[in-house]
Amino acid sequence: MKKAIVVGLALILMLSFVISCGIPQEEYDKVSSDLAAAQTQIQSLQDDLTAAQAQVQSLQGDLAEAQAQIQPLQDDKEAAEEKRAQALAYAEYLDILLYSLFEEAGLTPRFAFEDEIDWMIELKTRADDIGDAELSNYLKELEQRSEAAMERMWQYCLDRIEKALK
Repeated sequence: MKKAIVVGLALILMLSFVISCGIPQEEYDKVSSDLAAAQTQIQSLQDDLTAAQAQVQSLQGDLAEAQAQIQPLQDDKEAAEEKRAQALAYAEYLDILLYSLFEEAGLTPRFAFEDEIDWMIELKTRADDIGDAELSNYLKELEQRSEAAMERMWQYCLDRIEKALK
């Protein structure tokens, strides 16, 4: 019996020790509540992340589509700029070609030449810069003092300007 009392007292002591070492219910409830709130917040953030990733993918698709639309427009712009430069080159050539008519009419031409040789050299240089063999052929006729060649050159330049601007 003495043994039973000692074992009983030991059990009571252990039980009181276990109860006193445990976590108070209030703290346990608070930690439990904080854990639940943190898990809810984690789930909410994961949902936000998933939505943001879907939006990024959608925006990347929109960007790729916009870039695909921009490229043809960029190509069109470059072609238009090239045509404009070509039209301008022919317009300046025509302006130089009309130099003698401007002087005869008493108008101040945009270009000034010391003599007819300088004028012809500039016409040849510009024709070479444009890279138009037809202009070079007309120039050979013009060197032979052909007035018909002058008129054909005017018409040719005007046609080339019109063609470039279409």
